[in-house]
Amino acid sequence: MFVTRKTEPQAEPVTLAEAKKHLRIEDDWAEDDAYITTLISVARRTVEDHTGRTLIDTVFVFNFPFWQTCFELPRGNVSSIETVEYRDEDAVLVELSADQFRLSPAGDGESYLVATGTFTAPELHEDIVNDRIQVTAKAGYGADATKVPQPLKQAILYMIAHLYDMRAPVMAGATPTAVPFTVNALCGPYQIYRV
Repeated sequence: MFVTRKTEPQAEPVTLAEAKKHLRIEDDWAEDDAYITTLISVARRTVEDHTGRTLIDTVFVFNFPFWQTCFELPRGNVSSIETVEYRDEDAVLVELSADQFRLSPAGDGESYLVATGTFTAPELHEDIVNDRIQVTAKAGYGADATKVPQPLKQAILYMIAHLYDMRAPVMAGATPTAVPFTVNALCGPYQIYRV
């Protein structure tokens, strides 16, 4: 199984103004604005990867090799299923009707796609393995940052500060430093643990 991002979020959980304030950079000093904007995206993706959650609405395509009655979706907090498609015996991508599967969110952010009683597994193409079944879904706390948990926003700000101050993986003559423990502590309660 593999995952691809079909879209990127239309907003970030932290604004440029918030990042600059955290970095103690004057609003009117714009020399590093493009760099800081890049760091915001990098920090968001790092927090998302650490927690297994998507912060701002993003569309993903999850690929599975065979039918299951319950698919565990590898990104947390999926809010909707757009399509469930499969490659038939002729390798043609066919969309299933929406009444054959339903989204079943679990308590701790995990998301499942569950077959309904009307589902009958069609035959799959034999030679194609990795993307026989494609589930397109939207995940995230919403289209903007209003519902993103504050500890995750703070983790992003800490990550931005760390990356802004440490512009190289190793600083000559400096003691190597890891990403602050605070980032892990803030993200930990939101991490989705898969068994």
